[in-house]
Amino acid sequence: MPTPGERNRPLNVLLLAGTAEAGALDRALADDPRWRVTVSLAGVTRQAKGFAAAVRSGGFGGVEGLAAYLREERIDVVVNATHPFAARMSRTVSQVTGDMALPMVRLLRPPWSPPTGARWIPAADLPDAARLLPTDATGFLALGQRHLAAFHGHPARLVVRTLQAPPDGLLPDARWIIAPPGTSPEEEGRLLAETRTTHLVARNSGGDAGWAKIAAAAQTGLPVIMVARPASPTPQVAQTIPEVLAWLDGLQTGRGD
Repeated sequence: MPTPGERNRPLNVLLLAGTAEAGALDRALADDPRWRVTVSLAGVTRQAKGFAAAVRSGGFGGVEGLAAYLREERIDVVVNATHPFAARMSRTVSQVTGDMALPMVRLLRPPWSPPTGARWIPAADLPDAARLLPTDATGFLALGQRHLAAFHGHPARLVVRTLQAPPDGLLPDARWIIAPPGTSPEEEGRLLAETRTTHLVARNSGGDAGWAKIAAAAQTGLPVIMVARPASPTPQVAQTIPEVLAWLDGLQTGRGD
């Protein structure tokens, strides 16, 4: 049975970030004295600003490294709010917290559903998406630099949009657009028309940030090769911030049992 001191101390929360939802959860917990939050970013230093909680950057070093960190920092609960396609990290977190019997919840925003007029071609993964892209197509790859390997050597004309210039040798024959995603379907529609895109290739990330391109494709009847999400390795999944907060409240309530 926990002592009164143990019951009254803030619980140490490790918030694995990398999504807009992680930032919103950080803000929601900021003024609650029941929690002491540490935000972890996997080396994405450009996103390290704007958090209320303390921020650590960089990886953990796999299963053993994460387990050591959780023990050393006396973490009581883990919230995995990484990207829906962060499959490796999610598997590691699920394994380690399961082995250590630590409470863990996966904050996973809902996937997109096809809007009216959409022509979606489902793909199981990125190699499947590359196989489904016709050889005579103009494919707009809205995937990010780390997810392009499956398209190396593809005979289609490729257009790639990323936030940063590509390293040498990464799809050297592609047309690169160095810019953030558009904020409206109209803006995205103009870009798809200007690049003469015949197929949009995207991952089903969900959320508001990338929706404009999906809506633009639906408005013009452009085929979308939509890559399915990896299955979540944990049964404890919340889709919204209020769900996570309610789950955390339940942990606090149960401390005195």
